[in-house]
Amino acid sequence: MNAFEKVIGYEKEKEELLQICDMAQHPEKYAPLGIKLPHGVLLHGVPGVGKTLMATSLIEEMGEERKRYILRKVKANDEFVEHISKTFQDAKEHAPSVIFLDDLDKFASDSDSRNPEELIAVQSGIDDVKGADVFVIATANELCELPRSLRRPGRFDRILEICPPNRREAAAIVRHYLEDKKIAADVNAESVARLMDGNSCAALESVLNEAGIYAGFEGKGEIGREHIVRAVLRLVFEAEESVNEGSASEKEEVAFHEAGHAVAALSFDPEGVGLVSVRPSKSDARGVVQIFKSEDYFGSYDRMHERVISLLAGRAAVELKYGRVDVGASADLERAMAIVERFVASYGVSGFEQLRCGSRALTSEMQDDRILVERNAMLARCYEETKAVLRKNWAFVEKLASALVERNTLVYEDIIALHGGEGMAA
Repeated sequence: MNAFEKVIGYEKEKEELLQICDMAQHPEKYAPLGIKLPHGVLLHGVPGVGKTLMATSLIEEMGEERKRYILRKVKANDEFVEHISKTFQDAKEHAPSVIFLDDLDKFASDSDSRNPEELIAVQSGIDDVKGADVFVIATANELCELPRSLRRPGRFDRILEICPPNRREAAAIVRHYLEDKKIAADVNAESVARLMDGNSCAALESVLNEAGIYAGFEGKGEIGREHIVRAVLRLVFEAEESVNEGSASEKEEVAFHEAGHAVAALSFDPEGVGLVSVRPSKSDARGVVQIFKSEDYFGSYDRMHERVISLLAGRAAVELKYGRVDVGASADLERAMAIVERFVASYGVSGFEQLRCGSRALTSEMQDDRILVERNAMLARCYEETKAVLRKNWAFVEKLASALVERNTLVYEDIIALHGGEGMAA
């Protein structure tokens, strides 16, 4: 069995690592071309995406004849610096070898220096083993914590970002984790992957385990969809276990707020919402709505504009329903303002006069005032657009809010069933 078969998805990343394995195992293919094994590879990305699993798979596939060394921050600073140097020296003496620097960005976590001794020792060690058959592989959560001098070609020739799995990969991972669990008929991998969109492999595993705990505690023989939704709300969205103990009218207002967000998002993308709930989160949000960002979000004015409309829709829905300001929408307004200010000051949507170049400190007070005025005017125009979108789809806003009052949480399949499959007006 290929060691990389343990890694689900990530086909592009695995192909790059397999190239390295092939070079290590079959140098005769590359020597006539004047090609040598790269000095090292650095895998970086958020915690829980499988960097260590990929690294250990690479080490395994490079062959048993390579002596293996693993370095983790387990010693005090001075002792650890000495340990790093000795490891590189031993690896050179016992080549062919491979050194695994796990969580390299944590090596100097106790240091305030811009050039901490631990990373200087790693850099010196890599330089010292050049010419020897020593391969270095490292993982890091925060690439910016590592000095550029350490990241340059000649030290780490390949730097791969390991992102959270996409929805297709997540579905494959979910199917893998479900293999040894008793699952109810209302659970399918695609639905779970939708709920977990953008989260790490470790988070997927934790959610499914948490769902199993709920099912077991209830004496159920299978893990049902309600258990998974409950686990997602708790672990991913940090939602409270119960709905606020407020009045019926307060719950209804929250339901309209969240329904407004969901309907606006769905008017632009029929598959743009994964979950909506009136369960409050620990961040003091009164409810939860999962709105997906399209892959071209950061490169598209239209997608970002749609995001602003969706953010404003909670406040707009409460205003349209009750004729008053929604004082619980301040966080949504701040996020919407940040996007609109980017339109004005960074993208020059309103002309070059408001365009901010460089840091905010370099902007004149007069220019800041112009940016502020234009930002607020654009936000007001977006708010009117938001209310127009909701008015066109108001019947569904009412229907969705009513279902939330009754059921507290709805997932994508519930939302589609409520809507009946008809298109919505943008």
